[in-house]
Amino acid sequence: MMKEIEEQQLIEKYRQLSADGRIRINCQIDCELRIDRENAERRRQSQRKGIEAAQKAGVHYGRPKSDLLADWDVVYQQWKQREITAADAAKKLGISKATLYRMAKARTEKVRKL
Repeated sequence: MMKEIEEQQLIEKYRQLSADGRIRINCQIDCELRIDRENAERRRQSQRKGIEAAQKAGVHYGRPKSDLLADWDVVYQQWKQREITAADAAKKLGISKATLYRMAKARTEKVRKL
């Protein structure tokens, strides 16, 4: 409520300005926006340089990918033959159900490509 009142007051003050006053305010806003855009671009370039340097150094960003586990084939077959549930399969493998589904999907897609 207070924010709306402040906005209304600012709008009313802007309307009361002369044409020259409005031009000055618009120029100031444009200048601040330009400076913000330039700062954002500099920050993005700096981040990009840092990321590229880290990648050259072998640093990996993001969550590590899960590799197929040693007993994956046995547990996967039990799950596919409905001997165990997805929750049980995930628990045996020490992963979440979402990871189980993701790994199963990746496996089936890999088999289809062959």
